[in-house]
Amino acid sequence: MEFKLILKKLNNTLSLEEEQIFNDWISESETHKSYFEKVRESYSKSRNIVDIQKGWEQINSKIRPRKSFSTVWKYAAVAALLVLLSLPFLLTNQDPITEPTTNIVNEVIEIGTDKATLTLEDGTKVPLEKGKAFSTQALTSNGQELVYTNKAETSSKTVLYNTLTIPRGGQFYITLSDNTKVWLNSDSELRYPVNFSTDQPRKVELVYGEAYFEVSPSAHHNGTHFLVATQEQEVDVLGTEFNIKAFKEDSFIETTLVNGKVAIRNGENISNLTPGYQSRLEKGTNEISISHADIYNTISWKNGLFSFKNMALKDIMTVLSRWYDVDVDIINQEVENVTFNGVFNRNQDLENILSIIENTNEAKFTTKGKTIMVE
Repeated sequence: MEFKLILKKLNNTLSLEEEQIFNDWISESETHKSYFEKVRESYSKSRNIVDIQKGWEQINSKIRPRKSFSTVWKYAAVAALLVLLSLPFLLTNQDPITEPTTNIVNEVIEIGTDKATLTLEDGTKVPLEKGKAFSTQALTSNGQELVYTNKAETSSKTVLYNTLTIPRGGQFYITLSDNTKVWLNSDSELRYPVNFSTDQPRKVELVYGEAYFEVSPSAHHNGTHFLVATQEQEVDVLGTEFNIKAFKEDSFIETTLVNGKVAIRNGENISNLTPGYQSRLEKGTNEISISHADIYNTISWKNGLFSFKNMALKDIMTVLSRWYDVDVDIINQEVENVTFNGVFNRNQDLENILSIIENTNEAKFTTKGKTIMVE
């Protein structure tokens, strides 16, 4: 049975046919009844929390109303989002909910996981994934992270480079030889030295995608700066934490500073960032603007969450497409700019997230193979 029928039951919006499907399912076993009661209890508590949050009222007042989209539905949607954060735990403690096996034509849409392809200095490509270990004199990997040995820096003449490529539906964590830590999001690529030079800045290249850097301080490396080259800009770092978002299809590069201080270089232009601010460089025009940043929202991916704050549906679907490795076809363009708010655990089925959005009555989704059509 589809999870969205449980949500519709909680909101008393089941059709007669759906009501019969739900009744047949819940009468099958005590496990199903127990699961439904836990979801209903969590849903009820979440609604009470949302109703007393004045902040949500302010958010709701800023969202452009469409058709008969009511405040009650908005609160119900947010409450349902909170419920989904606990679903992975509930599901692991229950027997699986079975569905009819007839007329199954869709491919399995898998949840994103730790996986990457490592390209060594000689061009050899090594797949990295859970359950597969790999090591050389310079590095070790358990399939979930990649760690380079902390050898003494070498002369600039002997610098060798590796490249780590993260596919759609993947993520990976790497510790560079200077002990700088990097978290890479789906559809990203990082090029970096196996060992850094003693007489040159520690320079890496975010070829494309999104990465969170926790840089080893310059004081630990003879004062050498850490540089991140990204398409049309370069970030100069002394030792700090920051996020760079530079996906191939985006028209901008966004750099968000969490701690420390960085300088954004674009040609002869230099823009300094302080914690809590982010720069936005427009590709093509090279114009840079600086504004306050929502740190939690920006780096939620690193912490295993999707955080959508006043985000347009088309942008939400882009984020989901990377993590679940699916294609998206927005047929009804009237809904692509409708905004939503919510926080999801990334470790859950895509169907759960789409069901919640669909239950706002703002959009409908149809899945064919690995393509999600927005109707």
